[in-house]
Amino acid sequence: MNRSLFWKAGLMGVFLLAVLLPRLPELDRYVTTDEPNWLMRSGNFYMALSQRSLKDTYQHEQPGVTITWAGMLSFLRNYPSYIDVRPGQIERPEKLFIFLRNHTISALGLLKTGRQVVVLAISAVLLAACLVTWRLVGLPAAILGFLLVALDPFYVALSRLLHVDGLMSALMLLSMLAFLCYLERGHQKGYLLLSGIAAGLSWLTKSPAFFLIPFLGLVAILFPLLSRWNGSAAGEQAPAAHPWLHRVWSAVPLMLGWLAIASIVFVVFWPAMWVDPLGTLGHVLSQARVYAVEGHENATFFNGQIYAVGRSAWYFYPVSYIWRATPVTLAGVLLALVGLFIPHRFGIQPTQRRAILALFLFAVSFTVFMSLGAKKFDRYLLPVHVTLDLVAGLGWAATVYALLDRYARSWSAAARRWTGVGAFSLIVAAQLVGVVQTFPYYFNYYNPLLGGDRGALGAMMVGWGEGLDQAASYLNSLPSPEDLEVVAWYGDGPVSYFFKGRTISMDVNDRVDFLEKADYVVLYLNQWQRQLPSREVIDYFQQLTPASVARIGDLEYARVYKMQSDDPQY
Repeated sequence: MNRSLFWKAGLMGVFLLAVLLPRLPELDRYVTTDEPNWLMRSGNFYMALSQRSLKDTYQHEQPGVTITWAGMLSFLRNYPSYIDVRPGQIERPEKLFIFLRNHTISALGLLKTGRQVVVLAISAVLLAACLVTWRLVGLPAAILGFLLVALDPFYVALSRLLHVDGLMSALMLLSMLAFLCYLERGHQKGYLLLSGIAAGLSWLTKSPAFFLIPFLGLVAILFPLLSRWNGSAAGEQAPAAHPWLHRVWSAVPLMLGWLAIASIVFVVFWPAMWVDPLGTLGHVLSQARVYAVEGHENATFFNGQIYAVGRSAWYFYPVSYIWRATPVTLAGVLLALVGLFIPHRFGIQPTQRRAILALFLFAVSFTVFMSLGAKKFDRYLLPVHVTLDLVAGLGWAATVYALLDRYARSWSAAARRWTGVGAFSLIVAAQLVGVVQTFPYYFNYYNPLLGGDRGALGAMMVGWGEGLDQAASYLNSLPSPEDLEVVAWYGDGPVSYFFKGRTISMDVNDRVDFLEKADYVVLYLNQWQRQLPSREVIDYFQQLTPASVARIGDLEYARVYKMQSDDPQY
């Protein structure tokens, strides 16, 4: 192995460590609210395949098929006999938990293994995307950009769960980058094949990934214009101006080929499509429309206001992006924007400029697309976060090299190279700060420029189940915890996977007289923000002193109240 290849392989190894090290430890520390559902669907998926009931491999409209494959691998690893002792499908996750507990199988252990599979899958996808970007914009910029992606605290949080958003975002990014590389690198078919495969897998993960169809179609149409304006792609002459109709027509064969590849992947890896393709696809698309129109079932909180009808402000996503982004990413994005307009000062090559433009176009258009829907969560914008992390890396890389070119021309090549390495290391270290500060509760990261988690409390709905593990740990420390009955918000999973006693999930219709019958009640942070289950309940508990408080960072995430006591304060 020559020296150059050795260093390149070493850089790829460093990148993989940056992906894996924040994600693999403490995978059994806490549970988010959606993951028990995905564990249940994974067991159902396993059952459907074993019984050859292929139609039942449709488990959800998202559709989350890649996640159920990952979860099924966990069942195969930890509980292969599940299909022999559980005869059918389960409709509620708490039933799966009770079944597993009765058979002395750890639901948390199953979830941990499923999370490990997802982390490894995301790592492989990000490595492939980094290699493609290396071909597209060069190795230094690609490595810096993907290190910022790997160490984005919000992305770290969502890419270590048995959940759809982390994997979908990585697959969408890979599909876009491979498509751009196909256009830039002389139409090498391998890149088109890779883009189509990644797209098909992203569709199998979550339905918003279908946005790739119109977006990449638009890129295929606009690419000749970008080449003409900003220098031709490798091996091609800049095309003369053509009527729009001609450009659209020229893009049709390319998009048909890409769609064919993605569609084959979509069908091959989802057995429900083998037996009922129209019905299965119809369910996915119709439910996506329901999510877009109907919004949230419960009240939400945003920017200091409670949205009781389950909708949120039209500017939710731009604001939530800034709250979740790091200062390093925001600064890099601004540098990339400046570089687009004065590329000669930044030394940005035409290929890099086109890549930045395409990625910016995706970030803006996907944000608009998601803003049209009534149902809004910050995690739904994750594809934009990873895309702009990469853009930020390109912006920082261009800036470092522009400064070296301007102020260090007389230096030796070695001095310039090591100065660049030092600058890149400082940028990555600054991105790493948010990861280190929030480990392992990465969801508690909020932009320190806006006030961090304490500032976010008045602007963002905080908490997705993290911290309830601490509440369960306190309850387990009490005498005879297995005899206790606890009512808890987000009780199924975030509490029950850790608590030794009986957990009852709190409902929006629960009243004070019902809660007073429990041994303990656990209230969660975003209940206070949303005044759920009712203002009456929140006001009642506001007067009581909690027996225990679960803290993450500067915030109280959960409060545990003892209900059966002779103490006068109760």
